[in-house]
Parts: sequence; C-alpha cells; structure tokens
Amino acid sequence: MYTRYVNCVYLLYAGQWYEIQRYPLISELGSTCAQAMYVAQSDGSVRLENRGRRPDGSLDSITGSAYAEDPEHPAALTLVFDEGFKGDYNVIRTDYNSSALVYSCGSVFGVRIEYAWFLSREPTMDQAVQDEYTRILADAGSDTSQLSVTPQDCGSLF
Repeated sequence: MYTRYVNCVYLLYAGQWYEIQRYPLISELGSTCAQAMYVAQSDGSVRLENRGRRPDGSLDSITGSAYAEDPEHPAALTLVFDEGFKGDYNVIRTDYNSSALVYSCGSVFGVRIEYAWFLSREPTMDQAVQDEYTRILADAGSDTSQLSVTPQDCGSLF
C-alpha cells in the first residue's frame, strides 16, 4: 500500500512537469517528450493538459481536470479527461520545486493495471531521486521492471 503525500497544495503543484519515467501506457507507446501542464482553478480543481510527440513526430495532446473527492485527502485526486476517461491520480511524493511521484491503478476486463510517473520540473531528474522513487514503488510491491525512460529531447511543448 502506498502512502499518499498528505498536504498536496495545488497552487504549488501547478505548472509544467516533464515525464522522466513511467509504466507502459498503450496510449503512449512509442511516444516521447511527454509533458504536463497543471493550472489550479478557483473551484479547487486542477485543469491539466498532457502533450507528447507521437512516433511520426506529430504532437499528441489530451486535456482534462482533476479534483479531490475527499478534502481530507487532497493528494488523492480523481482525474477526468475531456474524452471521458476517468481514473485516480495519487501524489505519492513531491517537493513541488523539482520532482513528483504519481501512482494510479485500475482494472481493465478484471486485470489489475498499475500506472506510475516520475515527474520533474526539468527535462532531467537526479538519479538519486529516480532510485528513491523506484524503491518506494518496489517496497509497495509494484513491479518496477516495467518502468521505462521517457526521452525528453524535444524541448518544451508548452
């Protein structure tokens, strides 16, 4: 079981994040330069846009919003993309200024699927932080052999 970050402050979490590592996602197979922009909203939710480069070099983008269903657990967000996909978004660790570890899991046709993202404010992340995030996932029983590095050689997509 993961321990969520207790006090997720959306105004501090807002801004641009670069995806450094992730568990495989069908929607991101072969993509590079995955990045996210989060904007805190006055109603307490967060507006988001994820962008990346497809294998053919074209830009891929998806938008949505996230909100805490339970104000007692502000780091446990429900994520709703404009296209209708809904999932959870758990901030496991962040310092707001440089890095964040996000985890989600769900079920597809009865099969448990895990998602994890190592996010950085820069296109790179210190290896010690990556090692710490990998350890956190492994200690919780997650199969970290599935982590893959996201190339960040495109510059900012925002």
